[in-house]
Amino acid sequence: MNKFDSTNGAARIPTFQDRPVVVEIITENDAQDDLTSAMDLSAGLTPDCDTRLLWLSNGIRKDKSCQNAIQLWKNDPELSRKLQLLFSALQPDIVHTHRIEELATVGAAARLAGVPNIVHSLCGKVGGAQKARLKHLTSVIETLSPLLIVPNETIASILPLSAQVEILPTGIDCNRYTLGDQARARRQIGLPAAPRIIGCASPTSSLNTLLHAIFQMERDVHLALFGVAQPSSMERDLIRRLDLEERIHVLGPWAKPEQAYQAIDVYFHGPSGDCLPRAVLAAQACGKPAIACAPTPSKVLCPVTGRLAPTEFAPTLVHSLRRTLKSADPETTRRFVTENWHLEQSLDRYGNLFQQLFRQNLQARRLA
Repeated sequence: MNKFDSTNGAARIPTFQDRPVVVEIITENDAQDDLTSAMDLSAGLTPDCDTRLLWLSNGIRKDKSCQNAIQLWKNDPELSRKLQLLFSALQPDIVHTHRIEELATVGAAARLAGVPNIVHSLCGKVGGAQKARLKHLTSVIETLSPLLIVPNETIASILPLSAQVEILPTGIDCNRYTLGDQARARRQIGLPAAPRIIGCASPTSSLNTLLHAIFQMERDVHLALFGVAQPSSMERDLIRRLDLEERIHVLGPWAKPEQAYQAIDVYFHGPSGDCLPRAVLAAQACGKPAIACAPTPSKVLCPVTGRLAPTEFAPTLVHSLRRTLKSADPETTRRFVTENWHLEQSLDRYGNLFQQLFRQNLQARRLA
């Protein structure tokens, strides 16, 4: 039971006057792949912001890092009212969402509660979105007028001209995702010690092609699926038909990603539609060469060990995977991420942006 579930209102929660109150929204899917910038921001912005984490879930299980988060039932028919009560109590300066679905629901409740700033970070999936999804996003933008944070110009270019846009590349926690003992990591998550292992954590539409590619490769090449990379019933049937049961390892959505990345030899990211996948950055921060499919931009791949590859044709993918398996250079791969995509750089920019919005809020109140 959430403390807001049984009340008709909530007392004002005291906050600091010299820094913004920011509510970060995290959903169940974010926790499963455990790479959400919401958790990184809630932990890393503390010096600049009074951050609160709001967990929207359809289940009772939580990631340990979210134990102190406020939790609301995602499918609750009373969700809008409870969100308004929560925002009236917290009186945040900023409500920050990370998924279009949460922007529509949480953003609307924030507007009704009088929250001055709704900020939405586009993860990039809209870059490969269907027209209907882009139309829905455009409608939400026109209704709520949020400030949109996008990772690159590619995403910015497809948004409505009237949208408020800030280009702010994402970052990865290089203290968490780091070089590690591969043998130890494999023991911890239950992977075999001997084979070469390709890892995949993307909700890829090309899993069939990837499975056929694994089938065509040497028998000491295995595949580990974790995070949101979960085979469907049809794909499990394909695994059986190709006699790949002993070479495909489904670790599940709650596998610790830092251990999974340390355990594999190569990371593969399918055409998930994400134009700046943090999973690719996390794998490389662990020193693993990465192979990715469009629309992943080449600039997120280490120029020495990473490569873009198509997935429509299994033999071509086999060739790319074999080359990538031979391109290991952990130190160079990790250094590429630490020098260009370190979370600390993103936190500084987010902190500056939120402070700027906070100062604008104070100025508007004085003028009023």
